[in-house]
Amino acid sequence: MCLRTPWETLACFLIHAHESRDLRGNVGEGNSAVVPSSSMTEKIGIGPAELRGIPLFRDFSEAEVRRLAELFEPVGANEGDVLFAQGDAAGAFYILIAGEVSLRQDEREVYLLKPPCLIGELGATTGILRHCRAVVGPATSLRRIDSERLHDFCSRNPDIGLPFYRALLDSAADKIAHDQRRIAEMREHIIVTQKAMKGLRDFILESPDSPISRRVHDALEGLIQQNRRANYRVEPPPALAAYLRLDDGRVATVVELSRTHINFRLAGALPEQSGEISGVLALAGPEIPASGRVLRVQGDRVVLVLDLLLDEFAAVLEGYLARVQMFDFLV
Repeated sequence: MCLRTPWETLACFLIHAHESRDLRGNVGEGNSAVVPSSSMTEKIGIGPAELRGIPLFRDFSEAEVRRLAELFEPVGANEGDVLFAQGDAAGAFYILIAGEVSLRQDEREVYLLKPPCLIGELGATTGILRHCRAVVGPATSLRRIDSERLHDFCSRNPDIGLPFYRALLDSAADKIAHDQRRIAEMREHIIVTQKAMKGLRDFILESPDSPISRRVHDALEGLIQQNRRANYRVEPPPALAAYLRLDDGRVATVVELSRTHINFRLAGALPEQSGEISGVLALAGPEIPASGRVLRVQGDRVVLVLDLLLDEFAAVLEGYLARVQMFDFLV
């Protein structure tokens, strides 16, 4: 049976683990034939030792790595080919054997991957949409593991499947921890920059006027206000989706939200810039009245500057923002 989700796979692991006498030995007909090291190198272009150098496979024995090697399939890719596009549903992950792969968001390169490394393993095992585009470089060799085939293999081989998903969670935790450290560093840099800009603004106010005083002051004031904590925006996740029910009966999906702004997507006729909007803001349970002025309209997206909220409604919004921000914090 081919299990569709990692959680169903994990449930199957627990059942098999409970019934199996020796999880590291014979687990029934799901076992794959062990591939000799030389044959494995010929098949996927990398030996067991090199494959175990990738963190996801680090704790597997050489025999287990050779069994996993049976899942790899060759990828016929030439320079400039796109492995996957931004927004694609993830159905496989890749191992880079030789060459390079560029990860891009829009046209900006965010990472240039070198071998040996995995590409897209978290997305492939969870089914989330791709956040970037992967473009093949020159003289590149790749292998591919289909998500459905991997889930089926893991359900039939819990001795490898359970450690595999545990290693995957460890990898995700490491990436989240690194992201949190980088975010903390950026937050410190913003605080230092904010203090410096306030000091420079105050210096200009205390100094004699000059032809550039007002322009410099206004530019600094604009940056200071933009960087205020009140303007930090969050993206509501599906589990805490937010909506704006307009007075005309239409429902808009909130894309970004802060204490002072709502960015929402609306079908049909769009409001005019600088126009007034009012309705009810539904925050994954609690609801508060909301109104404001349209700051910007682009495509089907509308940015609304919120009117001042009563304290009790502001507290509800603050609580919702805190709940969403917890998705960015690993406890």
